[in-house]
Amino acid sequence: MRPILSDTSPDGLCAAIVADIVASRIGNMDVPLVGRREPDVAWALPGEPSDVRAVVAWAAFEPATVERRLDEILAAIDARGATVLWWYSRDQRPEDLRERVLRRGFERGEDTAAMALDLARLPERVAPPDATRIDLVDDLAAVDAYVGVVIRAMEIDHWQVSPDAARIRTDHIRSLLGDDPFGRRFVAFLDGEPVATSRVSMAGGVAGLYTMVTLPHARRRGIGLAMAHRALLAGREAGMRIAVLQATDMGFPIYLRLGFEQLFTYEMLARPAQ
Repeated sequence: MRPILSDTSPDGLCAAIVADIVASRIGNMDVPLVGRREPDVAWALPGEPSDVRAVVAWAAFEPATVERRLDEILAAIDARGATVLWWYSRDQRPEDLRERVLRRGFERGEDTAAMALDLARLPERVAPPDATRIDLVDDLAAVDAYVGVVIRAMEIDHWQVSPDAARIRTDHIRSLLGDDPFGRRFVAFLDGEPVATSRVSMAGGVAGLYTMVTLPHARRRGIGLAMAHRALLAGREAGMRIAVLQATDMGFPIYLRLGFEQLFTYEMLARPAQ
């Protein structure tokens, strides 16, 4: 884990977002990844052939080597038969990197807001709605409930979910039970039914909010807000000073209510398996 980051200036918050996305997206997710941090790029391959995507979280290539490095990285990804998601921001280099990446079969997806919060400003309490219980994922039954919500949400959103998707996630998260210094997972139950998840990753020295999922029939009740708060509070209790996230349009209003501000934007560039 990186040292705890505490610079809450605009530049410090931007650096915290990048530190988290590098540490968390390539090495501390709900799926097994083989993370690679090299001087000019941070990226990861799926741990086994599956629906798990390869990821590029940051890059700053030298102009003289950028084409060779792109060849090397994409060849390794293609050898796994994996799709790849590139988290592109304007500080990545060289200046024409985006155009070079798009010429290699990537397609532009939706922009994602990069947001941060000084956890000293986090509200002390956000109560879950009536008939809702939020549990820490700390036993096998809670893992199954958590993964079940995630997979159901993927299916509802029309992801191409492989037959092994649940097993891969369940096995990986079970392997971390009782021995995960970097993360905490939570699952919410509405009238006894698992309906929402949240997760905090502290691998980058900040509280990175991830896996914010609420099933459609449980939305607009305040469950998502309570789940985000529960994960962020766990990060603050573990000593984190800054919280960060990458927001979808659906989640953006929730994060504003908690005090997050947008610092910049990630452009999502995706390439199908080759």
